[in-house]
Amino acid sequence: MDRAERRTHTGADRRRLVRVARGHEDGDLLIRGAQVVQPATREIYAADVLIADGRVAALGSGFRAAQVIEAQGAFLAPGFIDGHVHIESSLLTPAGFARATLPRGTTGVVAEPHEVVNVLGVAGLEWMLRAGASSGQRVWASAPSCVPASTFELGGARVGAAEVAGMLRVPGVLGLAEMMNYPGVLGGDAEVWDVLEAGQRSGLRLDGHAPCVTGRDLMAYAAAGLHSDHEATTPEEARERLRAGLWLMVREGSAARNLDALLPVLRERPRRAMLVSDDVSVDELLELGHLDRLLRTCVAGGLHPSDAVALVTCNPAEYWGLHDCGLVAPGYHADLVLLRDLSGFEVLETLVGGAPAVAGESTPALGGGGVDLGAGWASADFTVPDAWPVIEVRGDQITTGVGAPGSGDARLVVADRFGRGQWATCWTSGSGLRGGTLGISVLHDAHHAAFLGGTDDDIRAAGRALEALGGGVVLVEGGEVRAALPLPFAGLMTDAPPELAAARLGEVTAAARALGCTLPYPVTTVSFLGLTVIPALKLTPGGLLDVTAWRLLPD
Repeated sequence: MDRAERRTHTGADRRRLVRVARGHEDGDLLIRGAQVVQPATREIYAADVLIADGRVAALGSGFRAAQVIEAQGAFLAPGFIDGHVHIESSLLTPAGFARATLPRGTTGVVAEPHEVVNVLGVAGLEWMLRAGASSGQRVWASAPSCVPASTFELGGARVGAAEVAGMLRVPGVLGLAEMMNYPGVLGGDAEVWDVLEAGQRSGLRLDGHAPCVTGRDLMAYAAAGLHSDHEATTPEEARERLRAGLWLMVREGSAARNLDALLPVLRERPRRAMLVSDDVSVDELLELGHLDRLLRTCVAGGLHPSDAVALVTCNPAEYWGLHDCGLVAPGYHADLVLLRDLSGFEVLETLVGGAPAVAGESTPALGGGGVDLGAGWASADFTVPDAWPVIEVRGDQITTGVGAPGSGDARLVVADRFGRGQWATCWTSGSGLRGGTLGISVLHDAHHAAFLGGTDDDIRAAGRALEALGGGVVLVEGGEVRAALPLPFAGLMTDAPPELAAARLGEVTAAARALGCTLPYPVTTVSFLGLTVIPALKLTPGGLLDVTAWRLLPD
């Protein structure tokens, strides 16, 4: 619940909850015969749950209400909260994301909208909250801290400390989004510290992002005032973050899968931990699920069901200061999920505010953010400098390896899509792509255009296709578009139904696999090959970046 909503919750509303809880007035809804999952006390117990005015009024027995749901022994848990997610990475608008995840029990998300903000500036965050308000899901946000992510990239917008301070005052914004420029934090970069200090003055959460940062550097990063990190990939890194006082966000997305590796730490029952998806594609959401899938993995891996549920309910709610979300308890929002069992986590019913969850059908308009590769694109040269190392692509992580020059098998082109007419080319290995070109306008975080594989002619054709679509995903072979998913919202999202978006994305993936691509989620993986704050090599329109050395390589 955002600050504006808190202000409108008057004493009269609470007085009715008191009357209903005491039996002086009937409730609106009664869930009878449930097994309540109480993560705060690590209990599962039988109780009826009484709801009034969208909130839980009481638990027990002998209640009366206008409507009754017979749970028949099913398990009633708090609605799931994803504490760190880039909705744009699903390729869906907030309404589409809600359509894909509400049936999976996700009732709330803390969106980190730096994708759309990198394209459109502060207007992108404002749009995300408006679109979230009509999505049918509770959508809060954090204020992007790194737009651009580093000095080595620039998308469609630049956001400084003054703009960040303004965003932190917007109702629905819960804190400062992930501080990705950790070299700037550790090195005392003045602009980075201006943003950090704006976050500190707000009194809200300061989200962290510290890949491969350990030892004294991690201590220094935590000492700067950051509160969390979602970049741990090993148990040792996870424990080190917890010992440093950072909340542990265990990420399991389409391009970075860390849950299996970090399960031993979660079995130790760290209280200051949560499960997040970060970046998850629409096809995976529909095929495998959202937070429900992560819960299945946790329980199968030995966690007590209540401990697992805490990771997606009361823990993220506590971290973000959502004091009336995350529990089945009196006075809390009746955001609830009825589950058949606590192993498969099959959702029988999702409630938001005490009513059956219904995703929104419309999305507010969003102007701008198309694709303009510049006048020189028609004759662009994509020669790779001989001395450049090769980006080793990994299908299950967003970090990359470093290969020797000459060891690549597919070219990568990254081109400025905001009309500045700049591009660069390097070699990659690990994708398996042997022909054709995969073209995307979703490239974290500046969101330029990226093209993997193919002849010069196919790369140019893929660029022209993206320009014609206003952004999207295409697979070109022999100069012809074989498959495409248009993304007209800032070149990042579609308002098509999730099933249709997944089908079109599946056609692109199938076409890429027919040409040898072995990446499980090729679009998502390629979309991270330009992110300048994730080691080890990344490509920008200005050249190949050695993230570890923090420098662009010479031609």
